[in-house]
Amino acid sequence: MESLVKLFGRYGPLAIFIFALTPLPDDLLFIPLGILRYKFVKALVPALLGKILMIYILAYFGRIGANVILIIFGEGNMWVGMIITAVLLAIILVMLFRIDWEKMFQKYVDKRGAKT
Repeated sequence: MESLVKLFGRYGPLAIFIFALTPLPDDLLFIPLGILRYKFVKALVPALLGKILMIYILAYFGRIGANVILIIFGEGNMWVGMIITAVLLAIILVMLFRIDWEKMFQKYVDKRGAKT
């Protein structure tokens, strides 16, 4: 616990901001912060800024993606772009649920350990 206190004392706001900016689960960070009695405002401000920036980035790239689809398929064929997007999303979701990510990670760790 002492090492966590030192870590959050030094890099707490930055770690909270990065966790909020990424799709990492925030509970992994906020539960230990609560146990350590980390100040609410010191956790709220970086988390809020990280989430706002994440939403802005997603909206910006969504707009760029929509413009690319309009350029490729034209305005009259917007349904084609929507169908292709839905199919790609379904493929990604199937991959997320079908792939055993722990096994993939373990293979990576084993391969990494064999090199050193």
